[in-house]
Formats: sequence, structure tokens, C-alpha cells
Amino acid sequence: MTEYLNPGDLLYPRYGMTPGVATKDYVFAGGMALDLETLSRKPEADTIANETKIALAEIEGLLAAAGCSLRDVVKTTCYLSDDSYRKEFWEAYTEVFAPGPFPARTTFVVGIAGDCRVEIDAIAVRPR
Repeated sequence: MTEYLNPGDLLYPRYGMTPGVATKDYVFAGGMALDLETLSRKPEADTIANETKIALAEIEGLLAAAGCSLRDVVKTTCYLSDDSYRKEFWEAYTEVFAPGPFPARTTFVVGIAGDCRVEIDAIAVRPR
């Protein structure tokens, strides 16, 4: 059975997407500091570190809706809009997932919607 996750009834469906999906074994969740009303970066995402933490908090909320936590994440795909953000991103990401173990991670430099600088996709394994 597939569950479509949208805790708090965010506006994602208006744009043809769901922020998270849970299956019997896995949870797929995405996070970014995008204000869905203005389609621009949230004001509190004033640093790369804060933007990273906001994206991971969004993922954490989706995981919680499926009975998981960040400790259940096995893989992340991370997107940065500029490679100069990598160091600050890594530090904030590591802080959130500390003390580890850390999920496998791939990081790309790409264009991101709404003047956001960080976007993260996560895959978690649901506990039995």
C-alpha cells in the first residue's frame, strides 16, 4: 500500500507533486526552504546552514508521518545551486545527522527553483 505524505496539508498538490511517499518498505521524501505561497526562498533560510536545516526538518516531518526518523535514512541526494556552498552545507548536514552513522550521499550543483540554494531528497527504510 502506498501512502502519499503531506503533513500539514502543504500546497504541494497545487503544483502537481507530493513531498513524500511511503511504501511498505521505504519512504521517499524531499525538502527545501521554499515558501509555497510566494514560490521563493523562505526568509529564515538566510544562510546555507539554516537553509540546509530547514530542508532536513521538512524531511524529518515527512519521515515522522510514516513512522520513521532521520536515523532510518539510508541515502540522500543533495542539490546545491553553487559549489561555493558545499563546505557550509556539509557542516550543517553533518550536525543534523551527528553522531552518525551517516546515510550514503551524492551532491550535485544544479539550478534550483525559487531562488533556493539547497534541496535534498532522502530515502529511508521503514522499521519492521
